[in-house]
Amino acid sequence: MASKEKDQLTPVDLRKRAKLTQRKLAEALDTRQGTISDWERGIAVPHLKPSKLKLMMEVLDCTLDELIEAYEQPEHINS
Repeated sequence: MASKEKDQLTPVDLRKRAKLTQRKLAEALDTRQGTISDWERGIAVPHLKPSKLKLMMEVLDCTLDELIEAYEQPEHINS
């Protein structure tokens, strides 16, 4: 098995894979670019309604499992 750390998806990976800028992702999710930046830096995690979560998955062209992997990394968990 490859190194988990090396294979770990990040929020930035998902956004770049979808060929989006922070601004474009923010526009698609009707949020601030600063919010996207905070998510990517691990300052905050998305707290979205199910409909927004579904939209995020569609915009990023990813699965729920990929979102969980990207956003629940150890450096993104505050406890």
